Amino acid sequence: MVRSRSAIVTAGVVALLVVSISAGAADPTSYRPRQGRYEFTLQPRYVASNTIDFDGGTSIDTDADLGFGFGFGYNFTNKFAMHLDWSWVSANYKARIGTTDSGGISTGTTTASGTLDSSTFALNLSYYFLEGPLTPFVLGGIGWTWVDSNVPSGLPQTGCWWDPWYGYICTSYQDTYAKDYFSYSLGLGGRWDVTPGFFLRGSVVWQWMDVGKAGTTDFPGGRLDIGFMF
Repeated sequence: MVRSRSAIVTAGVVALLVVSISAGAADPTSYRPRQGRYEFTLQPRYVASNTIDFDGGTSIDTDADLGFGFGFGYNFTNKFAMHLDWSWVSANYKARIGTTDSGGISTGTTTASGTLDSSTFALNLSYYFLEGPLTPFVLGGIGWTWVDSNVPSGLPQTGCWWDPWYGYICTSYQDTYAKDYFSYSLGLGGRWDVTPGFFLRGSVVWQWMDVGKAGTTDFPGGRLDIGFMF
C-alpha cells in the first residue's frame, strides 16, 4: 500500500513537470480568463490498493484499479471555482472474516473474495494560486459515497412487465449488501488552460470515509481532468 501511495505522488509530480514544460511553448496571447465561465470535465481516475481493518479480526484488502468520472463547474474568479463531480470505480477485494462461536469466542477466520462497486457524488471547491493559464491548485470537498459489495443479501427475485414493443418481459435480480457513507476529500495538483475552450488538470487526491467499526479510512488516488470551458 505504501508503494502504491508513493507511485501516486511521483506520478503527480511528473505530470506537473510535463505540463510546465509544455506550457512554456504555448502562446500566452491565446489565454482567456476563467472568471465567469462554466466547465465540463471528463475524469479518468486511479484508486490505490488499500487495507481496511475492522473489529474482531476482520479485514479487507482492495486492489488498485482504474475508474471514471465527470463533472460540471463554475469559475467565480480566476482563482476560485466550484465543481459538482460524480465518479465510479470497480475493484477486486479479498476479505479475512473473523468468526466466533455462540458464546462470542473467536474460532479463527474465513476468507472471501469478490468485486465491489463504488460511486461518489461530491461538491468540490478549487483554489488556483495563479491567475494565468498554468497554475498549481488545491481542492477540497464533501460528498456521499455508495459502496456495493456484490455479496447477495437475499434470494433471487423475478419481476415482469409489459413492453409495448417487445411484449411481456421478465427479469431476475438479487439484492446485495450495500451502504452509503459520508465522505470528504483533499487534493493537490496543477492546471493548464491549453486554449480558450480546453484545459487539463492533474491532481493527487485523498478521500476519507467513516466506514463504521473500521473508523475513518483514507483512500488515496489520482485523477486527470480533461476539461472544456464555455
